[in-house]
This record gives sequence, C-alpha cells and structure tokens, in this order.
Amino acid sequence: MKKSILITGLLLNSIGYVHANDASESDSNWSGSGYLGLTTTSGNSDTESITAGLKLKHETDKWISDLGLDILRASADGTDTAERFIISSKTGYKIDDNDYIFYGSRYENDNFTGFDYTITTGVGWGHKFVDTDTSRIITEIGLGYKIEALDIDRSENSGAAIIGKLDYMRQLTDTMTFENITLLEATSDNTFIQNDAGFSFKVNDKFAVKLSHQLRHNTDVPVGTENTDTLFAVNLVYDF
Repeated sequence: MKKSILITGLLLNSIGYVHANDASESDSNWSGSGYLGLTTTSGNSDTESITAGLKLKHETDKWISDLGLDILRASADGTDTAERFIISSKTGYKIDDNDYIFYGSRYENDNFTGFDYTITTGVGWGHKFVDTDTSRIITEIGLGYKIEALDIDRSENSGAAIIGKLDYMRQLTDTMTFENITLLEATSDNTFIQNDAGFSFKVNDKFAVKLSHQLRHNTDVPVGTENTDTLFAVNLVYDF
C-alpha cells in the first residue's frame, strides 16, 4: 500500500513536470533554495543537531511544479533524540493569473512521533491573493487521503483528509524578510498542524541567514507521545 501510493504520486506529479518542460524556454522559470544548519556542544553534555533541506520550483504560463525535502537529526550523549525525513511534491495547473488546481503528496518518516510513517495525497484549489518579490499571500484547500502507520504495532489509520495551506511572506527591509507557512491535514482520527515561521537576513544576492521556529501538533497521538513538538533553528540558506 505504502509503495503503490508513493509511486502513483510520483507518476502523477511527473506528468506536470513533462507539461511544464514542454513550454518554450522563454516562458519557463526555475528557482530554488537549499539550507543547512549545524549545532554541537561538548563538555558536561555532548549534543549535536543537523537541519537540511532543498526546495525546487518550476513555473510556466500554465504549470507550477514544486518539490521539497527536509531532514532533521539530533542526538544527546550518543543517543538519538530526533530523526525526521520529509519529501513533498505538488503539480498545479493555472486557471488564470491568481487561481490554480493542484495535485500534491507528502511522505514523512519521524522516529519520535509514535508514527512509523505518514503519507498524504490530495487534490485541491489554490488562490494567489498577492505574489510579488516583496509580498506573498497564497492559500490552498483540498480533499485527499492520508495513511498513518503506528510504531507500536505497525497498524494503519487511513481515510479521507481535508488538506490546507497558508503561505505568507513579507519583505520588511532591503535585507530582512519574514515568512510564515501553515500546513493542515485533518482526518477523523487525527488533525495535524505544522507552522513554520522565520526571519531571513540577506547576506548577499545568494546567501541569507534564517532564524526559524517550527511548531508541529497532532490532536491524537499514540500513548507515551507528546502532542506538540517545537524546533528552533539557525540555518544558512542558498538561493538559486
């Protein structure tokens, strides 16, 4: 089940990439960013944490394609305390300058949430209220299907899901930008909310330092697992 859904998602999203690449070179626009953060301490306690990720976007007159990868790993005195891997993809078809329909999928493996893995796929509608170099407000809402595999016995909770996203960005000064992205996945078994907020400080045309805070909340989790996780990070970001 897990592999078939992932393969289906990748195949459907690849269709969007093919259509996007069929557009003329003058109409296409590739962009992306990568980030990396590393902290270590030694002495009375030895800790280390690594955050890394990559985001790619390809846009033409009619198509939008997004691909994201996020990795988190942390340990204290030789014992792992966090380990997370997320890959997401989305293909959208533009109805007009401000509206689009999309198909998206997200796979997450987090060894410290009580879930072995989660997979979400869905279709929906997106609307751009504002989308410029200095300001962005984009919303998405849709319906999909979600699978949550429990660590304790490898059983699965699955069913219909409401998916949503709010993407906000505002350039505050020539060198400082604020960004906030909220993600929602709601099923009859559990509602998952993730909010990523951060301030980016531009170093030059390609590099920036980003101070970020992430909040992740599940309404229903396995016994012995906290409902809410938070992460503070300082990352070096490279835009291309």
